[in-house]
Amino acid sequence: MTSDQTVREPSSASWPRTESGDLIVARVAIADDDPETLELLSEILRSPTIEIYKATDGAELVVLLAEHGPFDLVVTDIDMPWMEGLAVVRSARASELQVPVLFVSGVSRPELPEAIERLGNSKLLRKPIAVSTLRKTVREMLGGVP
Repeated sequence: MTSDQTVREPSSASWPRTESGDLIVARVAIADDDPETLELLSEILRSPTIEIYKATDGAELVVLLAEHGPFDLVVTDIDMPWMEGLAVVRSARASELQVPVLFVSGVSRPELPEAIERLGNSKLLRKPIAVSTLRKTVREMLGGVP
């Protein structure tokens, strides 16, 4: 490098930002068929560095993944109309989509932990979930994003 050359930081002007101008570090898709739970999950995970997309059922989540991806994390209920959360993730995995998935469910089926483990890159939290546990798990799955 000659003395008249300078090193410049890459321009961050093209990096994704929220409407208020904050840099988006992670994109999270959240799906739950219960409107109150969907809003509660969204509020708990809301952060200036996280962009949240919401779906109200499995079919809507499939469209969200296809049209608005890639995502850094998917948080989904298991039992939803039209297509359950497990089926959505199986379909995504078949399409080479390896996004981490956090299943949140009040369903207690003995086969769930093993089925989720087989999907890979997935975890299960059973409802009701402590806010601190949800935030900690999401932060871990996002690699430390606040």
